[in-house]
Amino acid sequence: MNSSEKIEILKSRIEEVLRPLIDRDYVLLELPYYENIGDILIWEGERHFLEKLPYRCLYKASLFSYDSNYVIPTDAIILLQGGGNFGDVWKRSQKFRLQIIEKYAKNRIIIFPQTVFYEDEAVFQEEARRMAEHKQLTICAREQQSFDLLQSRFQNEILLLPDMAFCISIDKLAKYKKREQNKILFLKRKDKEFKETSPGDLPFPVMVTSDWPTYERRFVFNLIMRLSEKVKNVLARMGLSGSCWGKWIDFYADRVYRKKMLKVGVGFVSSYKRVYTTRLHVAILAILLGKECFFLDNSYGKNSGFYHTWLEEMKNVHFVE
Repeated sequence: MNSSEKIEILKSRIEEVLRPLIDRDYVLLELPYYENIGDILIWEGERHFLEKLPYRCLYKASLFSYDSNYVIPTDAIILLQGGGNFGDVWKRSQKFRLQIIEKYAKNRIIIFPQTVFYEDEAVFQEEARRMAEHKQLTICAREQQSFDLLQSRFQNEILLLPDMAFCISIDKLAKYKKREQNKILFLKRKDKEFKETSPGDLPFPVMVTSDWPTYERRFVFNLIMRLSEKVKNVLARMGLSGSCWGKWIDFYADRVYRKKMLKVGVGFVSSYKRVYTTRLHVAILAILLGKECFFLDNSYGKNSGFYHTWLEEMKNVHFVE
């Protein structure tokens, strides 16, 4: 199966399952105002999906721009960002998620497709108990192993759906593409999900080894975002809400930051002929761009789980065990 056929299948699955559930105005929380281009791709996919619905986004915010004084209407749906931070590895995101779920017990809440991983079984069981108290919570699992984990512990509605980045318009990505050069990329993550893999283990010589460019060097738009976060933290310590400043951050993130991050990510990956990667969204972006991709695992099997759930039959995607 080629890339365009697979993209259409995955996008159609998301739309068929989620469209009936989002039947009113909504808020979108936990947006990724940070350097991980992969999470920006998820956000972009969510935006493209939601823009097709006849409902309004009443409010959107990240972890640090979120205004705790803003009251979400009880008839609004709360949508929480998808990704790979459901569990006890990325604790800040999970803590915020739980706070929203417990604060808004009467709202319908949908967590976009997430990979689930817990290192501590006791934490897993406790969070399952807390979330079970919310009677209108739907959790979307991003691959089969996460679905099975959630089904084994959680009493909420659990759905199996692919990553939201597959909803991105291909035409949108095309305007950020750069001319392809005869180069090979090994994009190797450097964070806590890193699994040791050397270019020498790969079947072809790798010409460039790098993480996302936003982790490798400083960009002005990233510096502005980090400074904005610090200003809001200072205002909070002074006892000020910082709600106006938070609105400016949300505006900047949506109108400038998101677009700059997409431009950097698409321009980077599109310039290589072949891609090896330990990051899930580099593989997804390579698929969206129609490139040949060699996929390696992260530290706890997120990538292999996604590959075996959704990508095995693709001609131009290969998993390196």
